[in-house]
Amino acid sequence: MNRYIRLFLGVLVLGLLFSCARTYQQGIENTSEFQKHRNSIVRVENKHGFFSRGIGSGFFVERDKIATNIHVIAHPGPIYVKSLDKKRAWKVEGVAAYDVRNDLAILKVVGEGEALPLGNSDVIQKGEHISVVGYPDGKYKVTEGTLHGIRNNDKWLQMEVDTTSGSSGGPVLNNKGQVIGISTAVDDFYSYAIPSNILKALITHSISIEPLKQWHKQEFIRSYNYYVQGEDNYNKKRFDKAVVDLDEAIRLNPESIYAYSKRGQAKSDLGDHKGAISDYDKAVQLNPEGFITYYNRGNAKSNLGDHKGAIEDYDKAIQLNPKYVAAYNNRGLRKDNLGDYTGAMNDYDKAIQLNPKYASAYNNRGLAKLLLGISESKQGHPKEVRDLLEAAIADFDKAIKIDSKYAVVYKNRGAAKLKLGESEVDRGNVEKAQSLYERSIADSTQCIRLNPADDGAYGNRAMAKKMLGDSKSKQGNKKKARGLYEAAIVDLGKVVQLNPRSARSYRNRARAKEALGQHDAAKADFEKAKELDSESSK
Repeated sequence: MNRYIRLFLGVLVLGLLFSCARTYQQGIENTSEFQKHRNSIVRVENKHGFFSRGIGSGFFVERDKIATNIHVIAHPGPIYVKSLDKKRAWKVEGVAAYDVRNDLAILKVVGEGEALPLGNSDVIQKGEHISVVGYPDGKYKVTEGTLHGIRNNDKWLQMEVDTTSGSSGGPVLNNKGQVIGISTAVDDFYSYAIPSNILKALITHSISIEPLKQWHKQEFIRSYNYYVQGEDNYNKKRFDKAVVDLDEAIRLNPESIYAYSKRGQAKSDLGDHKGAISDYDKAVQLNPEGFITYYNRGNAKSNLGDHKGAIEDYDKAIQLNPKYVAAYNNRGLRKDNLGDYTGAMNDYDKAIQLNPKYASAYNNRGLAKLLLGISESKQGHPKEVRDLLEAAIADFDKAIKIDSKYAVVYKNRGAAKLKLGESEVDRGNVEKAQSLYERSIADSTQCIRLNPADDGAYGNRAMAKKMLGDSKSKQGNKKKARGLYEAAIVDLGKVVQLNPRSARSYRNRARAKEALGQHDAAKADFEKAKELDSESSK
C-alpha cells in the first residue's frame, strides 16, 4: 500500500463559506459531453452503525477507481458509493492509494464506472471559469465560479465559488468539462481544490489495495477522527474536552496543521493565550500561508497586551489576503491602543470599503475620531475637536442604522455628544450644550436597556447629568440642578457596584456630592478614589 506523503492536513470543510456576489463567465462549452458523465460523479457516504458520519462526493478516475477526500471516508465504518440516478451502487473493496498531505484518497470498487477526463492543472489561469460538481448537503449540484489564484506552498487552487459541506471530493471542471481539481475545503473567503496533476501523480502510485478496516487503523486517520471530535467539542463550547481531543490528534500526527490551529483557538477561549500562541507558531511553521492562523495569533497577542506583535500578524494576514476585513478592523483597534488614531482610521476606512455594512468598523472609526478629538482638545484645537466629534457621531449614526441593537455604539455616541457639549460650553452656546447633554443621557439610557451590565454607560450618563446640572445651576435653576446631581449619584453608585475598582467613579461621585453640599460623604469618596489610585500604581 502506497503511503505517498505523510503530512496530514486534517479536515477543512467544517462550515459554510460566507457568500458574496460574484460575476461568472461562460459555463461548460461541451454540455452534452458533460451530461454523459453525470453518473461518473458519485455520492460517497461514510456510515457508523445506522448513522451517517459523513456525506461527500467522488468521481471515477479509472473504470474501477474513485477519487475523493480522505476526510470524507476517514470515520471507521463502511463506505457507500451511489450514482446520481441511484440506479447503481458500488461496493468499496479498499483504498488503492492516498496522499495525506493533500487530503486525497483513491478507492478501489467492485464493478465499473466511466472515468472523467483529467485536465492539466498547470495551465489554468486566474479568473478562469470553473464548475464544482458534487453533493452539497447530500444533493447533486453544479456550482459555478472563478479561479482566484494558486496557493504557493502546496499549489492548491483558491476559488471564488460558494461550496458547502458535501462538495468535498467532487470534481472541479474547466469549461471543456475536464477535471482540473478536487474540491476539498472552504474558509470565510475562498473554496479550495487539490490540483488535478497531484491526482494524476497519485494514480500512478496506486499499486496494492488496503482493506478499509485496516486503513482506518492508520495513525494519521485516527488523528483525523480525534480532530473532528475536538472540532465538535469546540463548536459546543466544551473547550477543555476539545483540547484533550486535539492533544491526541497531535500525538498521533505531530504535523497536523489544523489540530494545532484549532487547539490554539480552544486555549485562547480558556484564557491560555501563551499556550495558544505556541500552537499558532507551530501551525504557521507548517503552513506559512495560513492567513487565518496569523489573524488568530494576532488576537492572542493582543489579549496579552502585545499590540505591536499583533499588528505584525495582522499585517501578514492582510498581505496573504487583502480582502480580510476583520484583520483591517482588528489592526485598527491595536493602532488605537498605541495612540495611532490616524492609522487606525485608515484601517477602518479599508474595512468599510470592503464591507459597507460592517457596523463594527463604523463604530470603531467613530471611536478613533472621538479619541483623537479628546487628544486635540488637550492641545487647544477647538475647531479640530468639533469637526472630529461631529464626524464621530456621524459614524455612530451609521453603525446604529445598520444594527439598531448594537449596545456599545449608543454608549460611544453618548460619550461623543457629552464631549461635544463641553466644546459648546466653551463657545458660549449654553442651550446647544444642554441639548447635547440630554441626547447623551438618552443614548446612555438606550445602551443600558440593551446591556444593563455596562458600567461605562452608567458612568457616561452620570457625567452628562452632572454637566447638565452644572449648566442649570449657573442659570439659577437650583431645583432642576439638584435633581440631576442626585440622579448622577445614583448612576455612579451603580458603576461602583459593577466595578468596585473604579477610582474615577468614586471621584466623580464625590464631585456630585460636593455640588449638593454633602461634604463628609464627598470626602469619603475622594479618599476611596485616592486609595484605589495608590493601589493601581503599585
